[in-house]
Amino acid sequence: MSSELIEFEKGVGVRPPATVALDPRQERFIELYLDTASSTFGNCYQSAIRSGYTLETARNFMHNKPKWYSEIIGQIQVQPEHLILKLTDVINNPHETTQNKLKAIDMLMKHNGMYPTPNHTLQLNRINIQNVLD
Repeated sequence: MSSELIEFEKGVGVRPPATVALDPRQERFIELYLDTASSTFGNCYQSAIRSGYTLETARNFMHNKPKWYSEIIGQIQVQPEHLILKLTDVINNPHETTQNKLKAIDMLMKHNGMYPTPNHTLQLNRINIQNVLD
């Protein structure tokens, strides 16, 4: 496993299982796909292309996940406090896109139970989203 991937894992609390042996291209894919600083973060297709896979293989990743991919992604453990810190970093980063900031806000709101349930109304006065985006 590359030292960059190990540092990334420490930073966000992600720990792929040691039982799955990956080749360098697979490691690169996982690194690009999971690294919040990567321009391909969360984008299976673009991560596969940047890792050196063909366009056809990258398309197949989106629909037919290889066994190694499913095992790695399915067993990743993220520490909640690390995830909250990373999402907060995305929200507060002036260079981050509005789309990414809104997604991070959405994820934090879900985590904190800020969406209404059938018996409760949403209390948006607890957070000023426009101030976050400015």
